[in-house]
Amino acid sequence: MKRNVLIVFIMLVMGLPGFVWAKTSSVDALIQKLEDKGILTSQEAEQIKGEIASSEKESQEAVYKKTAPEWINNFKIGGVVLLRDQVNKRKVPGTTNLTQNRGRFRVRLNLEDQINDKVKVGVTLATEGGSDNGTLANGRSNTVTFGGNGGTNSGTFTTPYAGINKAWVQYKPTDYLTLTGGKMANPVWEPASLLWDPDLNPEGGAIQLEKRLNDYITPFSTNAMFVLKDVKTTTTRTDPYVFVTQEGIKGNLTEKFYYQLAGLGQLVSLPSHALLDNRGLGNTISTSNAAQYSYNFNTIGGAVDFGINDPFGEAAFLPIYIPQIGVFGQYARNTDPSKNNSTWMMGGYIGNSAINGWGTWKLKSFYKVLEADAWLDALTDDDFYSGYTDTKGWRTQFDLGLAKNVWFTMTYFRTNVFKSNSTISSAFSKSSAPENLFQMDLNFKF
Repeated sequence: MKRNVLIVFIMLVMGLPGFVWAKTSSVDALIQKLEDKGILTSQEAEQIKGEIASSEKESQEAVYKKTAPEWINNFKIGGVVLLRDQVNKRKVPGTTNLTQNRGRFRVRLNLEDQINDKVKVGVTLATEGGSDNGTLANGRSNTVTFGGNGGTNSGTFTTPYAGINKAWVQYKPTDYLTLTGGKMANPVWEPASLLWDPDLNPEGGAIQLEKRLNDYITPFSTNAMFVLKDVKTTTTRTDPYVFVTQEGIKGNLTEKFYYQLAGLGQLVSLPSHALLDNRGLGNTISTSNAAQYSYNFNTIGGAVDFGINDPFGEAAFLPIYIPQIGVFGQYARNTDPSKNNSTWMMGGYIGNSAINGWGTWKLKSFYKVLEADAWLDALTDDDFYSGYTDTKGWRTQFDLGLAKNVWFTMTYFRTNVFKSNSTISSAFSKSSAPENLFQMDLNFKF
């Protein structure tokens, strides 16, 4: 009781008009005098100092929240810094084998704010992975090579460019409907990177529906339209775009078993079959016009993910605890060409569902076949045989948590040309040319 009365007394004195406490030492001096006179013990004095400091902090926070704009209180800032050692080995028949070891890095800075109860905005700034140090930006990579990215502007200790990696607005009128516009994270669900590069952020708009009915069934729907390229001519302006629709369900079969499956349709509008980004990296090119694709790209397919949480419990026969294990697969087919038009993958994973501290880990691996005209070569995984179609191979990734917000990633690609008579660019051999790509990353989240 005595201590509580003294705390109230001191706080009242601090609030008297004309009595200014410029420093915390003024409070300490008063408490010290009470201690010297024997009114307080040393332990009580320390407790009172701590409680006054806590009360002052809460008072300042309350004033700040009351006077500051509401959007500031909901503002979030964060990001990830990545340091990479990358080794690339490709066997090219009839020529010297390619072996390259490069140091690389990547920076992403995320800014996000809930400006009211229904609208959220976000911006991500990131390094540009263009081959010409900013002159030719690469939408599928933010990773910069030590010494420059190999373009004509590269040089010793050049300063890499940074750009807008994402810029989006999200409107959520209900808990099951989300509308997003701008340059956004890809809303299309894939269990792994089959059709879309995982670093690609499309531009356009998306409508997403998701309604949890019970523990077992949550239907979801994604419909989006993305502009692929801005086209300007003297007579017409028709931009190529892709319309995506995905319908699926997810949920739990039992307390441990979970699932997710979805059907996917993707319709691409390519006026005059014009190449995107002057690519032609595997897709069949018209024999009459080298700047045009031979086919349309309209894909249909589906994907499934099935797993078990805590599959073995605390089994004594296992050297480590296994939190989760699962398998997945995906298939898609381009409806225009009659051959070389399919893509599929099958794989599995084991470990933690998320890397969130020391000792958490995950191993994920899948085999993938991407035929020449199954999908646009400008959108596929840029690390899987340099983003070419008409390819096949393995992608294996191991993640290990080293500390809070710090983890190590080892990714291995073992890839090759799918067919020896492929229409792949002459930059690579049309016969067997296997590639081994190793990426060793240290990731730091802030």
